[in-house]
Amino acid sequence: MNLATMKFHSESLHRHVSYSVILPEKQTGPAPVLMMLHGYSDDHSAWINMSNLVRHAREYPFIIVLPDGGISFYLNANGAMMYEDFLMQDLYGHVNATFQTRPGRWAIGGLSMGGYGSMRLACKYPERFASVWAHSSAFFRLEEMPWLPEEQADADIYAITAGLASSQVRPVISFDCGTEDFLIEQNRRMHTHLEQAGVAHRYVEHPGAHTWEYWDEHVREALRQHAEVLL
Repeated sequence: MNLATMKFHSESLHRHVSYSVILPEKQTGPAPVLMMLHGYSDDHSAWINMSNLVRHAREYPFIIVLPDGGISFYLNANGAMMYEDFLMQDLYGHVNATFQTRPGRWAIGGLSMGGYGSMRLACKYPERFASVWAHSSAFFRLEEMPWLPEEQADADIYAITAGLASSQVRPVISFDCGTEDFLIEQNRRMHTHLEQAGVAHRYVEHPGAHTWEYWDEHVREALRQHAEVLL
């Protein structure tokens, strides 16, 4: 695989930003895109440096985009912290203008904060994402996110996911969590919520905690799903 670190000016964040990208070794035409989001304490290099994602991805022709989300939960906030707009507008445009991407819907995934972000974005923008797989996700309710401004009702992932029940277009939804993970109850709660809302999904629990060892093992299953959906 080929690795690159890109830097460009984001209109949404009003500054230059960096992101990592994993490119297919032998790209012979437009390739599908997978966006992978990092957790709260990491940055755009985490999936590359802390897991074997590069090696796992070798058998797939994905362009894998790894943006930096800071500690934003990939939300818009405070005018200068427009991370959702950064991903959906600025990064999307830069990736398509820079690399030979295939037109159409992307796949998305992430862990912890990035699990929340990937699930929220995939369900808010089902016309943009065909597949999502979230690991060990921080599925907070609004009242469990006191740092958000009062007007941030758009952060309510439970309302956003429930809205898919009436949508004509849906992504393939999967998520998993380790049975020893401190976020296990939030993931079980999301599973029950989606069942009650009538939103098709797959939820899996495995032995393990909130660790890179766990994510490295189970991202391989996520890659297989994305390949089945996109290829």
